[in-house]
Order: sequence, then C-alpha cells, then structure tokens
Amino acid sequence: MAFSFPRISITVDDGNERGTQGELGTLAFGFGIHLAWTYCVLFNSELTFSGVRDAMTFCPFFLVAVVAFAILTLFTSITDQKLLRFYTDRPAMILAAGFSVVGTAVALISHLTGQADGVFIVGGALCGIGSGLFTMLWGTAYARYNTASIVLNSVVAVVFATLLYSLVIHVLPWPFVGVIACVLPLFELPLLWKLTPISYALRHAVPIFNPLPIRKVTFMLRFSIPILLFGITLGVLKDVGLTRILPSVDPTVQLIALFAGGTAAIVLMVVAFSIDKRSHWDFLFRPLIPFVAFTLLFLPWFQESAELIPSLLLLTGFLCLGSLMWALLGQLAQEFRLSPICMFGIGSTAIAIGTILGVYLVENPSSTGWLPFGEGSLVVVLLISLMFAMALLPRVRDIKRIILPHTGEDGAPIAEFNKEIDQAKAILQSRPRPAWSVGLDAAGVFVPVSGTAGAPAGGSIAYDTAVIGWAEPGSEAQEAAELPKDEASDEERAKVRGRFRTQCEEIANRYLLSRRETEVMFLLAKGHNAAFIQEKLCISKSTAKTHISHIYRKLDIHNQQELLAMVDAARNSED
Repeated sequence: MAFSFPRISITVDDGNERGTQGELGTLAFGFGIHLAWTYCVLFNSELTFSGVRDAMTFCPFFLVAVVAFAILTLFTSITDQKLLRFYTDRPAMILAAGFSVVGTAVALISHLTGQADGVFIVGGALCGIGSGLFTMLWGTAYARYNTASIVLNSVVAVVFATLLYSLVIHVLPWPFVGVIACVLPLFELPLLWKLTPISYALRHAVPIFNPLPIRKVTFMLRFSIPILLFGITLGVLKDVGLTRILPSVDPTVQLIALFAGGTAAIVLMVVAFSIDKRSHWDFLFRPLIPFVAFTLLFLPWFQESAELIPSLLLLTGFLCLGSLMWALLGQLAQEFRLSPICMFGIGSTAIAIGTILGVYLVENPSSTGWLPFGEGSLVVVLLISLMFAMALLPRVRDIKRIILPHTGEDGAPIAEFNKEIDQAKAILQSRPRPAWSVGLDAAGVFVPVSGTAGAPAGGSIAYDTAVIGWAEPGSEAQEAAELPKDEASDEERAKVRGRFRTQCEEIANRYLLSRRETEVMFLLAKGHNAAFIQEKLCISKSTAKTHISHIYRKLDIHNQQELLAMVDAARNSED
C-alpha cells in the first residue's frame, strides 16, 4: 500500500469569500530532508564524518562543495530553456541523488580509511553538484504553488530540517551519523519524484504559456548583488546555528530549537497570509529584515557566554532568513512568470557566494578587526549589508523594466512543442469524423479515450486543453474545423486554432499575470465560472475567487464580460 501524506490547507477568509489559502504537504518535508542533508554534509562535515564537535566550518571540503554548487546553479541559469528537456525530466532527479549519495559515501570512506585529503575533496565536489541539481528541481516544484503555499512550505521545511539535523547529530553515534547522511538523498528522491509531474513540454499538453523573457545580464546584476549581501548574513547565522548552537550537548538546546522553530513559523505565516492581498512580493521583507537585524544585535553576547536568550534569538533569525530567501525565489518565479530554473539558478549562486563570505567572517574574527567597533564590528558589517541589500533589492517596477517585450520568438523549446501540437491537430481535423475521440497518454501520444455515440450533431474534431474530442457547433473550435481545406485557407485555419491561446498569453504577458493567474484567466476567457475553475485546478473556492479578484484588478476590469471583451478586442486587433 503506497504511503500518501495528507495535504493540510490553511485558509484565511477576508469576509468576502476571497481568502488566502496555503497548502502544506510533502513539498515541505521532502525539501526539509534535503536541507538536513546539506546541514550535515556541507556545514558540519567534520562532525558528520569524523565525530569532532569543535571543528571549524571553513574547511576545504566546505569550500569545494559550495563552489561546485555555485558553478552548477550558475550553469543552469545560463542554459535554462536550452536544456529544458533535461531540467524538466525525471532522470535529472536520479543524477542528483546519485551525485549526493556517492559524494557523501566517498567523504565518509575517506575518513574511515584515512585516505588522502584529495579523496575527501572529490567527495565535496560531488556533493556540491548533487545539491545544485536538487536545488534547481525543488525550486521548480515550489514555483508551481501560490504565495501562501510557498512561504508556508518554506518555513516548515527549514524548521523540519533544523530539528532533523539536531536529532541526527545528537542521537546517532559516529560513524552512523555519516551513514544516515549518505542515505538521506534517497528519502527525498521519491517525494520529489511524486511532486514533479511530466512537464507540459514533454507531454505536449496545452495551454503552454512561455516564461517571460528577461534581459538576463541586467537581471543577474540587479538581482544577484542584494541576494549576495543577504547571503552574507545568512552564512553567519548558519554557521552560528549549525556549528555552535545545535551541536551543543546541553539538552535545553533541543527546547531552544523547538521554540525558535515555532516562533519563526508563526511570524512567517502571519506575513504570508497577508501578502496575497497586497500582491507585492517585497512585502515579505518589510517586517522580517528588521527582525533579523534585531537578532544580530545579540551576536557579541552569544560569543561571550552562549546564554539561552541570544541562542534562541539567533536561531530564530536564521530560520526566518533562510525561509525568507527560499520563498523569495519561488514567489518571484510565480508572480512574474519567470523561468524557475533561471530564477533559482541566479539566486542560489548569489546565496552560495554570500554564504562563503559570511562563514569566513565568523571563522576569522580578525577579518573585521580593522573596524573601530571592537567585538561589535561583525554586527556592524552585517547590519550595513542588510541595509544595502534592502536598498538595492529590485522592486516590482524594476523587474517590469527588465522583462523584455514578448515577441513570440522566446522560449524556443516550448514554442516548438506548440507547433507540433498544432500540426497534430491539423492532421486530425483533416480526417473524416471517427467513431471515437482521442486524447494524450502519459507519454504524450494521441490515443482513443472514449466513444462519441452521444456527440452533438454537426460536431467536429477539436482540441480542448489536453483532449481532442467533439466541439460544440458554432464554437471557435468548430469554426476552425469547418474552414475550407484548400491551399489558401491553411494559414487561416492555423491562425484560428492557435489564436485563442495566443491572445490569452499576450494579455498575461502585458499585465504580468502569475503562472496560476494565467491558467485561471485562460479558463475564465473560455466562459467557465469559479466552481469549474475550482474543480479543474484542484483549489478551494476562496482561492479561486482570490485569483479571479487579482486578475480583474491587474487587468483593471470588473467582471468576466469585460475579460471576454478584452480577448475579443485582441482578436480584432490581430485581424
């Protein structure tokens, strides 16, 4: 019997049946397992592989692993759509798990057998590559959800990872800690596999809405600099939390971790269930960055005495900032319909570089000794970094300027798949009316799916979403199917078939609708109501109404009839 983790939905209703809903499920726990593995292997490799609890984080294994991670994620952001088939296919998950498991095993065996440091470093490179692939895959999975779900699953994943990491390093004796670290990627693999459906591109399903093209160099510079600055603070908090607070043998540390996790979860969820109503992703930062800055003020106090209150606040700050950075990448990809592969590639690379700098600052106190602030010099550097990061972080209007006008030539792989679909529809529509309708199987092949004994008289073969079946007389699909099949009408027939999807995509591009809003708008423009959308997209009634409300607000319209008029106006402008 297959195990299925139940999805937990949290809905906050605003009194007008347009609430904010977040869904918690395997997404959080699968990604949490991955984070726990990175905490054990990358940030505390000496404790995991040799049992030494007072080792420094800044070691060759850590450097090689993080640099390999950064190179891999940068490569994915550059190649992006060029390697779309690989990035959206499940063999990439197997490679990620393989690199992670083999790299961890190599590092563990090198310690057990006393092999040269070179073997240990090779293990670090393999772990970095595996972690980079997993990060890209998990980021793509996150980007399929709405804002509240992204933040909710992010904070639960980070809290779960911290507790799992603390449990592993305290309960298991060496070398069993390393053995468990070796197999952790195998536990996240089936969860990621289940959460990653066959992509639109590979199964030739429609509608396919291309990710918006961006000025990649401008975006990388404009976005990566503030993320790198945030990464410096995150690196400091990670080093303090993962190598100094959590490995402590004091039993009260476990209570601190639990309390800090609960505090971070409450703070982030309160913010998450407010952001959807404001529709600005940067609203997340306004209350949380000042809170993180406040926790940093206790860093000198912790370094002197390692007392309870500084430990609690610093650990809470780490959980909040770690969740915030991951949620930021997912929300940007969702809200602006950017490629999640590019988004998480650029963001993860910047965070990795910032983390190296942050860990170096903690492990080498003399690096800030030239500042005239004594023991508080590190805190001053971090506060300045946060201040500049907030000032440089691009706002909504800045990202809109970076997005290129959609010319229809971008996203070549997806455009090619759309072309193949149109060709398949044209072939089917040119044939005599069969005694069955056809659809797509899991491999993207057209197969018979049902009989058509009850099809309406005068119907024709037409393609609707993922199934080719009978079209209602008088519909646009009927119009396309019944056009004359002479040579002069071929272009017109192709235009009618693809016109509706193109019009919806142009409107979504013009008004920067999110991925989910684009899907909802497509169904609205086809004349469906909120109840149908709720069932079709497997969302709650309040979530469907919230999406519809956001669409109307962004398009500056008030009802479905105005949306239909907008689509019709786009059609007339084409003609």
